[in-house]
Amino acid sequence: MARPRLEVLSREEVEKIHVASLNVLSRVGVRIDHENALKLLNSVGAEVDFNKRIAKIPENLVREAIAKAPKVVKLCSRDGKLCYELSEGRNTYFDVGSAAYYYIDWRTDEVRRPLSKDLADVAKVTDYLSNTHIMSTALVPADVPDVIADRWRMYVVAKYTTKPIDTGAFTVEGIPDAAKIMASVIGEENVSKRPFMFFAVCPSPPLKWSYLTMQNLIDCAKLGLPAHIIPMPQTGGTAPATIAGSVVQANAEFLSGLVVAQFVNPGAPIIYSGSPTVFEQRFATSCTGSIEVQLISSAISQMAKFYGFPSASYTIVSDSKVFDEQASLESAIGAIISVLAGLDIAIGSGMLYEENAISLLKLVVDDDVAGMALRFGRGIDVDVDTLAEKVFEEVGPGGLFLKHKHTRVWWRKEHFMPRLLDKRSADMWRKMGGKSLKVVAKEYVEEILKKHQPEPLPQDVEKELRKTVTEIAKRYGIEKLPEV
Repeated sequence: MARPRLEVLSREEVEKIHVASLNVLSRVGVRIDHENALKLLNSVGAEVDFNKRIAKIPENLVREAIAKAPKVVKLCSRDGKLCYELSEGRNTYFDVGSAAYYYIDWRTDEVRRPLSKDLADVAKVTDYLSNTHIMSTALVPADVPDVIADRWRMYVVAKYTTKPIDTGAFTVEGIPDAAKIMASVIGEENVSKRPFMFFAVCPSPPLKWSYLTMQNLIDCAKLGLPAHIIPMPQTGGTAPATIAGSVVQANAEFLSGLVVAQFVNPGAPIIYSGSPTVFEQRFATSCTGSIEVQLISSAISQMAKFYGFPSASYTIVSDSKVFDEQASLESAIGAIISVLAGLDIAIGSGMLYEENAISLLKLVVDDDVAGMALRFGRGIDVDVDTLAEKVFEEVGPGGLFLKHKHTRVWWRKEHFMPRLLDKRSADMWRKMGGKSLKVVAKEYVEEILKKHQPEPLPQDVEKELRKTVTEIAKRYGIEKLPEV
């Protein structure tokens, strides 16, 4: 069965971007504020200026790293019952936007700093949604000290969903501690075999790695934990104004991280990810819902396939400041393009405000949007049954298909049924209260939070998990943590 696909680059253009990226890496280089990473690169053949902290990476190292890296990455659920195999966009999985500094209260529309309970609510709602496959550590809670906020988020989310978790560390200790947190749940021996967390590492555009992010990447590689390297080109700001130039930069940054990871630990699982933005020069804003973001994300998907890696990108984020028409339309465009472009992970469900806020109302509507996009991506099944020639003979001209057995068999198979988008007649809609999508979404969120109980951790496992995060907190002199 043919699947609808979108390509924004020809094969020749992909190869040109690849060559340009290699030229950037070998002639311009990348700045890496990490002495050991520079020493590593120097030892395997890169030209390193230790004073300027610039490493010029030759083509042969890139080729070797590409060959060493696995082409399939597994993301598992907390209980190990479910594993997604990421491989060249065979399936697209939708993922909640991560690390938002603000929360849009679904009851009041207030934009405020989130609390741990808000993060637990996002995890519970995500746990329930059928088309949102991955939960992230979506919010940065304000009711714990910043120094442990990264690991506290992991604890809260691990407790309230079984789904794979997209996360990241704000600290040097973050990745090793994340491994301890996972070990509390699945045992130390399973942490690298079936990790239920994967980790974002973001180079600082243009062409720079901070000490913290590089250490996080090295720790992921050493521990065998999946990392998604997320270049963040900002057209006209921290990247060239051109789409092609921004893709070259993103690709060079990804390849530089790939080289380090594969020379630290050959076979370390890596996802080629991205979070492109448009620098809106009229307002000095960094926009994530612009159509050019979708072009760059589609190109990232193609470059990942060129090398054989799984891909991901922030594609379903809106720049709207409230849950409104703009929030839905920008996400809908991003969702359909994600599926057509063959991204393995489409990131950003529930996210607004230039990647700075999470809205539960947007999250539940995004789940419907994801369902529609996935249905479109399935394409058209064409065989003897679906062509329905025999049915035409039985129904005949002027007949009605409604009562035919073929309709009963195929209608549900062929059609996606949204939970929130209204498909009633106008009269039925009025009789049901004539509610707007926002009102319907609000009622749905309330119902989920009232009725859905995520599968709890076994009591002894939850006790061990709490003990682990408590010990991490005590390391920083923090004696009291919120109850969630």
